[in-house]
Amino acid sequence: MKVRHLTALLMIIFVLGYVAPAVATGLWASPADFRYNLKPGDSVSGEVTVRNIGKEEVSVNVTKKRLLMDSVNLVYSDRGIAQWITIEGNTTFRLKPGESRKIKFTVNAPGKINYLDAAGALVIRGVPVQNAATGQIQIVQGVELVVPIYVGLPGPIIESLKLEDHKAPTVLLSFMPGRFTYKLKNTGTVQANMTGAIELTGITGKQRVPIDGVVYPEDNYTLVETWKPGWLEFGPYTARTEIKYGRFHQTKILETTDTVIVIPAWLIILLVLGATVWVIRKKGIEPPISIKIERKK
Repeated sequence: MKVRHLTALLMIIFVLGYVAPAVATGLWASPADFRYNLKPGDSVSGEVTVRNIGKEEVSVNVTKKRLLMDSVNLVYSDRGIAQWITIEGNTTFRLKPGESRKIKFTVNAPGKINYLDAAGALVIRGVPVQNAATGQIQIVQGVELVVPIYVGLPGPIIESLKLEDHKAPTVLLSFMPGRFTYKLKNTGTVQANMTGAIELTGITGKQRVPIDGVVYPEDNYTLVETWKPGWLEFGPYTARTEIKYGRFHQTKILETTDTVIVIPAWLIILLVLGATVWVIRKKGIEPPISIKIERKK
């Protein structure tokens, strides 16, 4: 089962786009993302409205980042598109409950571009303003909104995804989740939309674990999938991974093959019982209660 709570939440925000705002506890932002098509040297401006929907005054900080996201992490970088974004005015301010402010920004595409797709973001963080008494320690919970800025640029379309490393479990027990980890790098100029699956073939049949994700140019991506064998799975399994990728059509393929040994729980129970019986017989241990049946003459 995939564990992608953060990724799933962000994808929902991305899909809603201009229709719905981005919301976190105490903060609200609209629109939820921006998408531009620019030529080298082009410039475009945008505006985000941030509102305090909580009950406390909030200290807000706005930064510009390059957005790096995979099935495990959400990471920010100051490289690439982050350097094209300029935030106008103060990036740190306070908002009282119900108060809002407009954040204006500009995206300036460089004259020379070495990739076609770029994913940046405005990262809006808010922390409640609290007056701590002298000598007291307070734990303050902050919130964070991510407003993506996607930029499409003209240039050569090079679809290239490299599998730099991968790990698969060697031995698994029944109901023990095994993690398949793939380290990927987009060495092309366009986003690599991934689909595919891990096909596990063994004595009891086949199991399938689906794969999906998106890797932007120059990004490193950690793909993690999990398989948990049940009662019926046992013995050696061949795990064949096929990752299909492409910007629009997934026509290119990465493949790996691993072997996973599944030890069923019922086998362990039988071995323990067998060992117990052997020890009892070997040492001649008498049972604590003996029953003797005699015929009545």
